[in-house]
Amino acid sequence: MKHMAAVALVLGAIPPPTVSAQVASCPDCDHVATYFKGEGGFIGTVAAGAEAVTFVTSCGSTTVTGRIEVEGATVAQSFNYRNGLACNQDGGSLEIAGLEDGGWYWITEDVSSAVGSLIGKDVLDNEAVKLTGAGEGVSMAMGMGAVFMKETSSGRVGILPNILPEPPMDPAAVCGPRRSLSWPYPYTGQQTRSCMLGGGRTKIRLQGPGAYGGSSMITTGMVTRPTSGSITVLADLWVDESGSYSTDTSGDAGAPSAASIRKGWAGKTAAGQPDHGQNWLTATFVASVGGVAGTQDVITSGNPVAGVDVANAGDTVRSGVTGRTANGQAELTIAANSTFCPAKGTQTPATITIAATPGTNAIHPSVAVGRAAGLGTQTALQGFAAITQLQVVCAPQSAASNHQGQALLRLGPGRKSQ
Repeated sequence: MKHMAAVALVLGAIPPPTVSAQVASCPDCDHVATYFKGEGGFIGTVAAGAEAVTFVTSCGSTTVTGRIEVEGATVAQSFNYRNGLACNQDGGSLEIAGLEDGGWYWITEDVSSAVGSLIGKDVLDNEAVKLTGAGEGVSMAMGMGAVFMKETSSGRVGILPNILPEPPMDPAAVCGPRRSLSWPYPYTGQQTRSCMLGGGRTKIRLQGPGAYGGSSMITTGMVTRPTSGSITVLADLWVDESGSYSTDTSGDAGAPSAASIRKGWAGKTAAGQPDHGQNWLTATFVASVGGVAGTQDVITSGNPVAGVDVANAGDTVRSGVTGRTANGQAELTIAANSTFCPAKGTQTPATITIAATPGTNAIHPSVAVGRAAGLGTQTALQGFAAITQLQVVCAPQSAASNHQGQALLRLGPGRKSQ
């Protein structure tokens, strides 16, 4: 408040009372009027969950407390000398509890009125700017975060804010892997202090057939069922990168190794290295498919549902993968199926629901499950870390049939093919 006192001194206005005297009478109040004197009123939106809006006015040695029962989304209260709420001295205060940000108030003088914003009490200690004086024709009185101005000749009044908002804070560093200059492992260290932790939430990554016989991320939530043979879709669990770090002490000198630091973080390994793209968390998966009749049927290995089988649920080491040292990746095979995707007739998409149960992962915070993972309160979901869905659609039906139908449409009735 040193800056605010300096303003009053420079402008020759009435010195303000101390802030402690103005805000001590209502510990639950979180909004204040920037200047309070005379008649007027306030209006605002009721805060979520508030059963009533309470307010306290202080004027000299008099304090008046009021309560407004909530009957809608907004409340309004006038203060005047008849109801004892108006103030006839400088240094009065108005404090309010139960309003959202955005409330405002007005002060009515003999000729005109002035309006100002209700501000949060938490900004009262912010820096206040020095307002430029307007000369003898305008009187200026200091409030809490604003100056009350009055033109002597006309009696017109106004409330001019002079308190500054808090400067934006630099974004907090996220806990987790940190880049180094050691190629080809760009992330060999991690930040565990003075950083922001997430809530332990994770996401399921799906990989399927890509260009030139390779694999790629499935970002559309959809894959096309083959017309013959089968395709493979891999599912694995990753942190959501909101802030976590490895607690695996089995590495060098009892500290996490570079591989364990990168584990669970997408894009933190270099191409061509053994753990590139393979740093999933340990998890097992359960998959179910919506059948033609609309029921959800759980898939067990060797017992496909709607042409979808589980070759590995993430509970065994997947063979043939270089650098594969941990469990955690499910392998789904999707085969051609004439019931869902006939050559002619109605085609039926199948939706695969994939849920991940986390294993033992040396990571902090630990992998969240159930409600903490954002999956709701249903009892059946409390053991899962993440759930996703993949829609299996059919390939377009034969081009020959389509062309034949288009040709018949072009010919029309009564015409013969050449």
